[in-house]
Amino acid sequence: MDWGPLLDSRHPSYPMVREIVADLRRDFSCWCEKVREFELASVNSTAGAPSEAAQELEAQVRALAVDIECYVAEINYLGVAFDVQQLFEEGP
Repeated sequence: MDWGPLLDSRHPSYPMVREIVADLRRDFSCWCEKVREFELASVNSTAGAPSEAAQELEAQVRALAVDIECYVAEINYLGVAFDVQQLFEEGP
């Protein structure tokens, strides 16, 4: 994924944004993998009897999603425009 320059490297918040983006990339990649694992584990589940593996993976997916939302909020708080849709269009 080409993240491109989010802001000028001379900007005072650049090091912080760079770290947040690195965390975001790491967790987004992990989130994508966990979603795939959850989907596979869900094949053996029913609404009335979800598998333990599916439930655990769902909790991990949700936790990663919260973390990703926090990273995006931090980036936006720093005044950097960030398009979340780009994550899904280009993938991990």
